[in-house]
Amino acid sequence: MKKGVLYFLALAFFGIVIYQGTGKLIIENPAVKLAEHDQLIMYSVTGCEYCEVKRHELNRAEIPYVEYVVDQHPAAYSELSEKLSVAGFSKKEMGFPTFDVKGTLIPNNPPLIQIRKVIAEKEAG
Repeated sequence: MKKGVLYFLALAFFGIVIYQGTGKLIIENPAVKLAEHDQLIMYSVTGCEYCEVKRHELNRAEIPYVEYVVDQHPAAYSELSEKLSVAGFSKKEMGFPTFDVKGTLIPNNPPLIQIRKVIAEKEAG
């Protein structure tokens, strides 16, 4: 009985992983268009584990980006605050990392597949 339960859990886990790989299960974060530009900007904070994971994902995928650590650079914090305000997001609802993908703001640690999708849309014109 115990082997059957473990087998079922393993199948369910890998089924979800495969389903996510097709891009059908990924829940995208809200994205708001701002003034377009040609950079991928990651806003992060010191000691953020999610930021470290996203940094690793971007580097592994060879996606160039600029990172602003907002708790170390007041100007970057002000810039992010302004973008959040323009986009209609509350600072209280925002998590890190937050991205400005060539003029599209995506807060709260969006999945890499969503970042890639916005980049592809921007490049397609």
